[in-house]
Amino acid sequence: MLIRFPAPGGDKMLTERQLEILYSVVHEYIRTGEPVGSRTISKKYLTNRSAATIRNEMADLEEAGFLHQPYTSAGRVPTSKAYRVYVDMILQRDSLQVPVTAREKLRSLKEEKRSIENMLSYLTQLLGSITHYISLAGITVLNDATLRRLDLVKVDSHHVLLVIILEGGLVHHDIIRTERDVSQEELNDLTSYLNGVIAGRTWLEARDLIRERVFRELVHYAEICMQTLDEVDYVLKKSRYRFFTGGTSNILLLPDFRDTEKLRSLLVLLENEEEFAKIVDACATDEPISVIIGDENPVNAMKDCSLVLASAESGVKRTIIGVIGPVRMDYEGTIGVLELLCEQLLN
Repeated sequence: MLIRFPAPGGDKMLTERQLEILYSVVHEYIRTGEPVGSRTISKKYLTNRSAATIRNEMADLEEAGFLHQPYTSAGRVPTSKAYRVYVDMILQRDSLQVPVTAREKLRSLKEEKRSIENMLSYLTQLLGSITHYISLAGITVLNDATLRRLDLVKVDSHHVLLVIILEGGLVHHDIIRTERDVSQEELNDLTSYLNGVIAGRTWLEARDLIRERVFRELVHYAEICMQTLDEVDYVLKKSRYRFFTGGTSNILLLPDFRDTEKLRSLLVLLENEEEFAKIVDACATDEPISVIIGDENPVNAMKDCSLVLASAESGVKRTIIGVIGPVRMDYEGTIGVLELLCEQLLN
């Protein structure tokens, strides 16, 4: 079997021949889950290299921390360090192959007419069925989010409905409790003033300006005005941590998760939506695709997992989709599917 290798560049310590061998070992181990021997690499991947030459290079790669020999006379298995080189080589490619069946499933997204939350829930189920890993999806509001408008509507003598409409159409609402009875006419005046400040500014800019003016120009409305600011801050912060997951049962079928204690730790983490979303938010970068492998993960419950994330920005919204799987993940197929899915979402 012949594999075209990208130009070396990820790890300056490795020669081109070592990169070829390392890539082949990782590729074979992902495929079979069995330790890989030099003879296998010589026969299936690098037919122009002798098994003895490959064996010597594999010994050097083991000494450098890229490979591990689980027991004497066994082949080698890749470490997280080897997976990092492998993934970086994949990410250098211009395009990746996506199976026809996966493309057909992703085409169904164009025909879906659902609310944002229902669409994200549907997307995670679809992605889980394609990759056979745990999938996740969410929409976050960017730090420089702008609001289209605010509305304040009187409910009764001590409650006001706050409606927050973000640029891009996302709508949030909540009830504010007031100490005094505020008339709808007063609320209309305050709404007009707030929307005048909000126009043409990010929320952070508008909020700071309103806080400067509130005790100078809005003394009569100070209480409800400050409550409104706090509520908008809370909504925007909370919305950064709204994620959906799907395909969780997929990991029960993977041999990589036979350790029940490690499996339980991961499932507990997934159930804690806010903590898990913070991890995803911290790991997502400005790059189209981010891959966090094994020991690179920030929490112990994810040390035996890899997290592949794709993100796309549109207006004030940032869509994040991703997959959680074993370190022995099919990175090539997963990254290809996520790239195609991002294209679908942007279009």
